[in-house]
Amino acid sequence: MLTQKVMRWSAGGIKDLVQCALCLEVLQKPKMLPCQHTFCYNCLKVYVADLPVIECPLCRTKIQVHGSNYIEELPSNLYIDTLLQMVGISNGKPTKPETPPVTPNGTGMQSVDLIAGGLRCSHCKTMYDTIEVKHCDHCKLRFCQICWSNHLEDMRTQISSIIKQLDSAGDRLEHKIEHFKDRCERIIEQINNAAEEKINSILETKMELLTEASQIQKTGDFSGLALRSSLKEAREVANNTMAQNNQYSDDEQVLIFMNLHQNTIQLLTDISKWDAGSVVFDKENFRIESDNSTPCDAESDDPVPEGAKEYDPMESEASLILHYRSRNFVPHYIWRKTSRPGGIGVSPWNNHLYICGMDSHSVIVVERSQAKIVTRLSCDEMLCPVNIAFMKSLGEIYVTDKWKHCIHVFSKEGEFIRSIGQKGSRVGMFRSPEGIATDNAQHLIYVVDTGNDRVQVIQPDGKYVDQFGVAMRHQTSQASSVWETKQVLCTELNAPTSVAVTNDRVIILDSGNRRVKVYNKQDKNKIAEFGSLGNRKGQFRQPEVLAVDPMGFILVGDSGNCRVQVFKPNGQLVRVFGRLGTEPGKFGWISGIHVTKQLDVIVSDTKNHSVNFF
Repeated sequence: MLTQKVMRWSAGGIKDLVQCALCLEVLQKPKMLPCQHTFCYNCLKVYVADLPVIECPLCRTKIQVHGSNYIEELPSNLYIDTLLQMVGISNGKPTKPETPPVTPNGTGMQSVDLIAGGLRCSHCKTMYDTIEVKHCDHCKLRFCQICWSNHLEDMRTQISSIIKQLDSAGDRLEHKIEHFKDRCERIIEQINNAAEEKINSILETKMELLTEASQIQKTGDFSGLALRSSLKEAREVANNTMAQNNQYSDDEQVLIFMNLHQNTIQLLTDISKWDAGSVVFDKENFRIESDNSTPCDAESDDPVPEGAKEYDPMESEASLILHYRSRNFVPHYIWRKTSRPGGIGVSPWNNHLYICGMDSHSVIVVERSQAKIVTRLSCDEMLCPVNIAFMKSLGEIYVTDKWKHCIHVFSKEGEFIRSIGQKGSRVGMFRSPEGIATDNAQHLIYVVDTGNDRVQVIQPDGKYVDQFGVAMRHQTSQASSVWETKQVLCTELNAPTSVAVTNDRVIILDSGNRRVKVYNKQDKNKIAEFGSLGNRKGQFRQPEVLAVDPMGFILVGDSGNCRVQVFKPNGQLVRVFGRLGTEPGKFGWISGIHVTKQLDVIVSDTKNHSVNFF
């Protein structure tokens, strides 16, 4: 039954699943690296050559090459082998699967396998007596005694790959726990500052909030510890299985492998969802807000009748408003070749699209006209690239790294040049930076220092210049029956996530306060601000990204509401498009947005694993 379903699939529809990332052709004699990425045998032979150590072309994992026959000894990918055999793909073209002819009888058609009085091995295709053929409950295939031994050996080899995957998941969990603790410490600091402003009248509320924040941190630490323990237990089970392999029967080995595989998938899912909730401190209402990352289906607009299209959208503000309101926002192309895309940007040199791969530790460069991967930007220190910006005048590319707390700098040719900054709260240092933008005229970089609740302005060499959202204020307090006045560093931003720069303005997405704030670039005075918590039009739930079009209109990726909202430069709402879903024109979680000079809108969706071109 499973074979019949697979045979109905279109070969073109699963081409991406069986495509080699090196030659971009259908996998031929697929071999799997220890990191569980699969490539053609011949491609790996050329890629490895005589190198003692290689890096996986996809995840950059360093791999030791043992001996000249290392590639030949690599295990096959059981799933892809099965898929190729069942569908019958050869050289990228669907062919008729190799199925024995059938013979009619009185009641219908019967397989030659049964007429011959035996069963056929799924691997070597040889006919054997029924008692000489083993059936694997994991991959649902039949094997002869010789192929069965090889099949068991392949499964044992894949256990070591599972162990490495568990270790990698553990590293990611440690970074998430570190970020979670930083955020909790920041909340406690905010609570203390706000309590001092209210003096004695709110001391009781202050203690209640501190207790709540500590409980949030304890709950997070407990769940993180539980995941750590589960990871350790899974690694121990995998190691014991490898050590005591000969003590189990064949069926027991298959059962152990199936359980280990299922538990690993569940662990990876749990770690991916850990710290999914957004916890921020609302200083205006003096309370802690906890909003989980479950997206909701919020309000949006349908396009208005557009009439004749004989106008230039860039001619005036009115014509651009008409353009956005009448536009049918259904993507003309959807790119689905990265698991969790983050921030995106278009190169000013060659018009290539740059996509931050948050799980692949690299930035993917895509040639837009043919939607093909050209190259990747990465370095040994890169952990979690979130957003990207370009300095055309200097020929440099800047990538924020959330877990490494720095900015990675590359040349326009893709060569790594340097890293800027380190973890800290002093000027020129960062804590979990996310958004980034550049001022090409002044040669300045604007970095959204999310963990420190500010936007820093630095030079390309990392020298600190200025910051937005932070100011020194005089605060009066009572100490030993004496009222004293002291200067306190205050910020009006709360976990900002994105920034855009125009000729005279700096637009900051204050995600924790669910607001967009517009500042004068010269004197840093606030010009406008808009937004609030909710799912009505003009409101936000966990907005993460924004972009500015050539006429200054602001497009906000309202991630929690699964939509994009378009505003005039003064904050007046123009259009809302997008809903919750997986169909074209709908979103799961918006993680990046870019508007080209031609008003093309590009939106990345981390939960739907796609990049949408409107």
